[in-house]
Amino acid sequence: MRALAKPNYDPKTVYQMCVNSIRNEDLRDRLNLVTLKIVDAAGDYEQKAKAKQLYSIPPNNCENNEIALDVVTKKELKDVYSSHMVDRAKPAREIYDSLLSQPPLGRCPFCGLGHASTLDHYLPKTKYPQLSVLPLNLVPSCKDCNTGKSTAIATTAEEQSLHPYFDHQNFIDDQWLYAEVRQTKPATIYFFVKAPDNWDHISKIRVQSHFNAFNLALRYSLEAGNEMVSLRDTLVSYSKSIGSPWVKKNLEIEATSCASQHINSWKTAMFQALASSDWYCNGGFL
Repeated sequence: MRALAKPNYDPKTVYQMCVNSIRNEDLRDRLNLVTLKIVDAAGDYEQKAKAKQLYSIPPNNCENNEIALDVVTKKELKDVYSSHMVDRAKPAREIYDSLLSQPPLGRCPFCGLGHASTLDHYLPKTKYPQLSVLPLNLVPSCKDCNTGKSTAIATTAEEQSLHPYFDHQNFIDDQWLYAEVRQTKPATIYFFVKAPDNWDHISKIRVQSHFNAFNLALRYSLEAGNEMVSLRDTLVSYSKSIGSPWVKKNLEIEATSCASQHINSWKTAMFQALASSDWYCNGGFL
C-alpha cells in the first residue's frame, strides 16, 4: 500500500460543481435540496476515517429507484458521479483528473503494482450513494484493484482494507509484506503477510484483510515470475564470471535499493527472499 496526501477539495464545492452542470431543472433542484446532508455525510466520513471506523457508517441497501436521501433516489445520487464527474465534457472532470494524477509514477496505491487508471470508491457508491463525489472517498486505483474489490464492505474494524489517504505511519514505515522461495523448476515466489509483533491486534488483521481483498498473493507471484525470467540471464552471467557469492550480493543490493523506495513493495519482498535462499543463489535460478 502506498500513502497518498489527502485531497483538500471542499466537499460542498465539488458536489455543487457536479450538480450545477445538470440540465434537468427538477433533478438539479432536488439534488440541491440535499446539499447540507451531503456535507454532513462528508464530515462524518472524515471523522470516522481518522478514527479508523469507516466500517461503522451504515450502508444504504435500498434499490436504485427508491428514495435514498430525502427527495432523491439512489440512482440519481450515483449518477452525480457517473454522469457529472466522470464525463469529460463536465466541469467537475478536472477534479476527477486531478485526483487520478496524484499517485507518484502513476502507481496504484492499493497494490503498488498496477497503473492508476480509474477512481475507486473506498466505500462503494452502490451502498453509500451520499458519498459518490466525496474526494476523500475517491482513491486512484488500477482496474484490477477497483473491480477486484467490487462492492464488498467491511463490517468490523479488522475487515477494513487500508485507506491510502488515512492509513499511514506504521503501515508504511514497518515491513509487513514478505516472501519466500519455493524450490520448483522454475523457481517460484510465495508472498505472505507478517505484521510486527508490537502492532495492535486490529492493525495486524487489517493488513491481512487488505492483502486478501486485492488478491495480492497471486498477483505478486505472477509478477515475480515474469521478473525472475528477466533476471535469470543476469544471474547466470554473475555466476560464471565472478562466482555464486556475487549472485547473492547482487540480490542483496537490489533488495536494499527497493526497500529504500518502498519497504512493502513486492520487489522488496521478492529480492529479500531470493537473496536469503542458498538454493536459489547456488543455481536455483537456472
